[in-house]
Amino acid sequence: MTLVDADTLLNVLRRTQLLAPEQVEQIQRELLPFYPDPESLARYLVEIDWLTPYQMQLFLSGRWDEVVIGPYQIMDRLGEGGVSEVFKAWDTLRGRVVALKVLRQDLGDQEDLARQFQQEHQAITRLNHPNIIKTFDAGHTKGMFYFAMECVEGMDLERYVRLVGPLPVEVACDYARQAAQGLQHAHGSGLVHRDIKPANLFLIHPPLPNGRKGPEPVVKILDWGLARCIPAEGESVIEHQGEKGRLIGTADYIAPEQIEDATLVDIRADIYSMGCVLYFLLTGQPPFPGNSVMQKIVQHREAPPPSVRELRPDVPQELDEFIIKLLAKSPEQRVQIPLLLVAALRKYTSGQTGAAGLVRSTPAPGTALNLPRPQTHATLSRPTTHPTLQRPEDK
Repeated sequence: MTLVDADTLLNVLRRTQLLAPEQVEQIQRELLPFYPDPESLARYLVEIDWLTPYQMQLFLSGRWDEVVIGPYQIMDRLGEGGVSEVFKAWDTLRGRVVALKVLRQDLGDQEDLARQFQQEHQAITRLNHPNIIKTFDAGHTKGMFYFAMECVEGMDLERYVRLVGPLPVEVACDYARQAAQGLQHAHGSGLVHRDIKPANLFLIHPPLPNGRKGPEPVVKILDWGLARCIPAEGESVIEHQGEKGRLIGTADYIAPEQIEDATLVDIRADIYSMGCVLYFLLTGQPPFPGNSVMQKIVQHREAPPPSVRELRPDVPQELDEFIIKLLAKSPEQRVQIPLLLVAALRKYTSGQTGAAGLVRSTPAPGTALNLPRPQTHATLSRPTTHPTLQRPEDK
């Protein structure tokens, strides 16, 4: 529906139920004489927080039908991936803000992608852990698959490190330890993530600039779309045939055995990826950089694990050797469960003395302290009461 006049905008507001009926009537009675065209009226409603800028954008572009998905009112667009988009949305049934992940409409008829999207929801709803993003609800409407997750404020660790530089040893180890705690919970539920990387580790409450004290930083694992469910004893193995022969994962962080056959990997593949992540947090680059996917894959298969100390001499020798163990080519030579990774990293996060001396509690040379503005994956509350409507002559 094209918004030819302000009355059309009011009709759209009634149909989408973004505002209460009495609010719409108040707009018609008190604002229409002053804002006869839809754009000026919409902009005023944004100004008084009755609409969000993104909702106004959808209305004015004639895409008003995209402002409601199932019981969720779309408030803002947070980002997109290869097969989905993520929105900040208001849950009208439970009265809370969520992050709503929606399978792109142009892909909804592709069975393999729809299955992968549903698989992510089925995987993550089995999980309930402080270091894993929570999922609340899932549904299917108007040809769209969606599921709702907790909405948090912060930024992923890839963006964070790119902006602030390599992290202090104890900070990097703490973030890796938290991620490993989440992986241990997933392991207990029979899940392998298969795409652990800094971009899928979301940092809530990043440290404040200039050493100011704030809430404790929390790392949460995102994006379980490639997760593999390992059947319990006695259960039949169900694998998606479409995964055979495909590269499942991200080339910078993928385990050698996952390159060979992603349908057979276990939690030790995620542990290898955690070794790559820890290397990145300490150096600002993955352990096997390259100019092509194939070049990176060959290094994961054949190149010996690099020493972190070549780029960060302040890293304790014992920690360097531990990261090399995580990056062992054979799964049998690595740490076998994430819980052992948690235990090994804990002493570095508490400031204890390692084999090579005291762990640094200050940033490495060149580490920036001024933090960027958080990504807008924000935890916000939609107002339960709206501001008093002001007519133009009252302002």
